Amino acid sequence: MIETTWQDLAITGITILFAVMLLPQLRDVLSRGTVLNFFSALFTSILGYSMALVFATLGLWIAMAGQALVATVWLLLAYFSLRNVRNHMFPEETLASVVLDFFTVWVRGVAFVVAGSVKGIFSRIDRD
Repeated sequence: MIETTWQDLAITGITILFAVMLLPQLRDVLSRGTVLNFFSALFTSILGYSMALVFATLGLWIAMAGQALVATVWLLLAYFSLRNVRNHMFPEETLASVVLDFFTVWVRGVAFVVAGSVKGIFSRIDRD
């Protein structure tokens, strides 16, 4: 028999509340064509599944299920947001090509931020 601790129940309650709080957002994405940032939602989902794995290694099985539920809602938000972008802006493209385009833009943006930060560090070093 699985022994449930108060921590397992508390984590489960909190994570299920997180999932419930995301349901209006999911409804908007599904029915109104709302769009969330794909990579934010995707990475939140990946981190959520990672947290569920951590809970599983601790034997917090109910908390793991609750966290997996939250991660799944984030994954659905990512998928349907991407689908909405594709349907409204790139109706002739496949979802995979839209993901590749988004990923390319995201990588360029990250590279731009990193390059600016490195340039700022070196400009401060030169002044000293």
